[in-house]
Amino acid sequence: MNFSSKLGLGGHSFIEQLGNDPPAAFGEQCAIVSSCLDTGIQLIDTTYYQERIALGNVLKKLQRRHEAIIMAWNFFKEPGRENELVGFTQYEDHHLDAMLVELQTDSIDILIIHAHEDIEKLNQELALAKQWVESGKVKTVGLGMVERKQLEMLPDGHPITYVLAPYNAFNQGALDMFEMAREMGLRTIALSPFIRGWKLDEIGDDTAAVAEILLRWVTCQQLIDHVIVSMRKNEWINANLKAVNRGQLTEHEQTLLREWKVRFE
Repeated sequence: MNFSSKLGLGGHSFIEQLGNDPPAAFGEQCAIVSSCLDTGIQLIDTTYYQERIALGNVLKKLQRRHEAIIMAWNFFKEPGRENELVGFTQYEDHHLDAMLVELQTDSIDILIIHAHEDIEKLNQELALAKQWVESGKVKTVGLGMVERKQLEMLPDGHPITYVLAPYNAFNQGALDMFEMAREMGLRTIALSPFIRGWKLDEIGDDTAAVAEILLRWVTCQQLIDHVIVSMRKNEWINANLKAVNRGQLTEHEQTLLREWKVRFE
């Protein structure tokens, strides 16, 4: 599966929670997705079911499902908690069809299994995901929030192609896992390049400059194949792409980053 851009669009762009900016209205969501696809950002992540519904509606309106590479996690709607962001649920047979309905599509490009400590049940999910791949309803499979020890216990014949974990200048705990994943021939996706958006205000006075430096730090890591970035405003897309194209941090920017880390940590 080929990607035109190292950046991917985070599904948090579509929901009210997990951001310090107002949620984008439907028209703005359509503009954001359209601009992403126009500029080569094909990978679109959906963690929570609310994000899948939003993306499904947007891609239907735009008639551009065939251009997007949809990534979806196992976070589902729970009765009585429809407006909440609930924890992940281990996959069962009925979950895939529910996700396809929410996304208004016949297949998911990258199905993400949220890693957990119960290896027996995780292996059952891996086997189920492999069946879904064989059926054609899932193209590839990723393991999210994964640690090195879980990679070490993957069974022979597992369907995993991608690994995902938070990774940024302030949180480099996934480094060993990503290194092992690369040795195994897996592809790496970094989450939370800014820690969380609202943290930018605490790190430096110029939030745009802070965001650019943090984004460039992670996208310039050769170990990282792709970076998921939430973008709630259409104008942020070109700003982020321009930032990535500037490449490695200068000595002055590296000094700033070290100062921020000392202050923030």
